Amino acid sequence: MKREPSVKEVLDRLVGDGVLSSVQADAVERALGAGVRRRVRVPWAEVAGYLGGGLVLVGAVLLVATSWGRWGEFARTFVTGAAAVVLLAAGAAASGGVGSRSAVRGRVGGTLLALGAGAVAAAVAVALTDHGGRGAVACGAGLVTAVVGYLLVPSVSGLLASAGLLAATILFSLDSTVGLTSLNAGLGVATGGLFVAAFAFGRVLPHRQTGLVAGLTLAVAGFQHLLGDERAVPMAYLLTFALGAGCLAAVRWERSWGPLVTGVAAVTLAVPEAVWDLTGGAVGGALLVLTAGTVLLLVSFAGFRLRRDAGKG
Repeated sequence: MKREPSVKEVLDRLVGDGVLSSVQADAVERALGAGVRRRVRVPWAEVAGYLGGGLVLVGAVLLVATSWGRWGEFARTFVTGAAAVVLLAAGAAASGGVGSRSAVRGRVGGTLLALGAGAVAAAVAVALTDHGGRGAVACGAGLVTAVVGYLLVPSVSGLLASAGLLAATILFSLDSTVGLTSLNAGLGVATGGLFVAAFAFGRVLPHRQTGLVAGLTLAVAGFQHLLGDERAVPMAYLLTFALGAGCLAAVRWERSWGPLVTGVAAVTLAVPEAVWDLTGGAVGGALLVLTAGTVLLLVSFAGFRLRRDAGKG
């Protein structure tokens, strides 16, 4: 088997042929060596930032949990509040400010700000121990912090934290006001998910694909949660199917994997559920698997047709 020549051998050959001078060959070799060193360099500062932020939050939670019985309300609030302040300050410092163009600093800063939003929610929940609606207030405070942090330092972690805290705020708000049921919880979470997806689809969010996936995932999860209410089972698979069909139709204009994967998953979930419900559970598992496979093939065929028609247009 013929051995591939090394970079040094190739450069020596070019020097011998008069294509490069020895000075130019040395410069090329140094540049290639520097490029290799840059590629293999481990981003220790970035890794340390993630680990440090996570350890601060976990450490504060463990400290409060293990000393809950011995500490008073002020001490518990102080520890969790201090963790939130540390994380938010570290996130602001790590990001380098609003005008910073460093992608690494933006990722670290955004992650620390997202963790800080979670710490804010924990601190408010600890401070409002005797308050009936503390869950809604705490998650709402965390949500505001996460959204502000994302606006100042856009990051994937900040967007995911905002979406998660939005869903939590909706659930706790429903629980403290009208009471939590499978119907209102599912519709509430789905509405929040569609809200996030709409912002992403409208190109309001910097991380558009992440916003689409997060929002649509929440919407599917919310609609599927309706299955917990026997009266809402038809609504569950009809809404899931409508969402999936809408996502697949949107692929014609939105050429991204987020709506495509969500649409396929939603339709594949909804059709077997509808078959099971309409037949009163008489259909066996094998037939449901066959139905799901058929749906996937039909979706694939429709996707190829849409792609071909779009190509003609």
